[in-house]
Amino acid sequence: MKLYKHQQDFADLNPDRAMLVWETQTGKTIAACMWIKAREPMKILIACPKGIIGKWERELKKWGAVADVVSRDEIKKINLKDYEGLILDEAQDFSSPLFTKQRSNRSTAIYNYVRSKPKYNILLLTATPVRSTPWNIHTLACYLGVYWDVRAFREEFFFMTNKYGRMHYEKIDGWQTKIRPYVEKISNIILMSDCVDVPKQHHNIIDIKWTQKQENELEKQQYEEPSAEWYTRHRMEQGDSKWKRLKKLIDGYQKIIIVCHYRDHIDDTVRRIGKDRLVYVLDGRTKDQDKVIEVAKASPDCVFVIQGQMGAGFSASEFSAVVFASMPFSYVYYQQMLGRTKVITDLHENTFYYLLAGKCDRAVYNVINEGKNFDPISYLASTSNKKTKQKGSKDNTKS
Repeated sequence: MKLYKHQQDFADLNPDRAMLVWETQTGKTIAACMWIKAREPMKILIACPKGIIGKWERELKKWGAVADVVSRDEIKKINLKDYEGLILDEAQDFSSPLFTKQRSNRSTAIYNYVRSKPKYNILLLTATPVRSTPWNIHTLACYLGVYWDVRAFREEFFFMTNKYGRMHYEKIDGWQTKIRPYVEKISNIILMSDCVDVPKQHHNIIDIKWTQKQENELEKQQYEEPSAEWYTRHRMEQGDSKWKRLKKLIDGYQKIIIVCHYRDHIDDTVRRIGKDRLVYVLDGRTKDQDKVIEVAKASPDCVFVIQGQMGAGFSASEFSAVVFASMPFSYVYYQQMLGRTKVITDLHENTFYYLLAGKCDRAVYNVINEGKNFDPISYLASTSNKKTKQKGSKDNTKS
């Protein structure tokens, strides 16, 4: 079986420690299999999202590589010292800050491993190494044995402030651009366009009017705190008016993916589709995620409803249309969903639809497209500050 040039180049380098920042569906799994085979009979553990354990097992068998595969949460319960090498698929899920109170159990397990084994091998696989904070790349660098001074790193990317009424560190503006050289220092970076000609990807925004009826229903609600009211409004935006537009899209495709943020939105969508179409659902409640993915891919005619956070690791090039009925709040999750239908071995034009049914939908869309995560509290605080500044400016003008 022939490798693409970027895969062969990595196999020839064969580094003991590396991070592949390759765009989704450019063959990171295959490169990892080559990396494993080059280390036989070394005992290696792969940690990945639960839904793609089956995919990993099939790829290992196909390429003649041997490794144990567990879910990313199981890694907290395993004695990692039994292994000479680790592969972390979707490595950004192990990249919480190591030197703040936000350190996760996953990150602790990996950090303890690399500190306890001076001759460990590790391979990090991710299309999006930085999720929401500069600390993400600092943590991944530590796993590779690269240690940047914590204080100097903090001074470069954070400043102390009493914003929100308490003293804490806040990220500097423009940190996403400034972090890029740090990523390049420790990563092997590949875009799909570096490897092959990528067909055009179509992105269509569909604005759906917020009706007076919805506004009246919202006003009937009991008083809620601003963030709770935001969620109430956002959930209402996922109602009848959005469904009418979504149904037209569903009727226009034999195979279509629908992305929803809320589980109750998933349930409502499935209920509305009814028995007219074959529907598969992938969300946090799905027990055999790998089976659902494979059956949906094999079906000649179906609707595949996916929770926004579940789009990691698998390919779904059998689908050419993806509808974001509601956007995920995480930029990483959004990027992962974009990559499901764009597979290097089966490239074709894809169409992405964004249904925006009100100001909350629009707010999430705008923030995600800035490359940031959406948080209602931060969003409300920022809009409140803007209104205050604008009011102050008008008052100064009058005086």
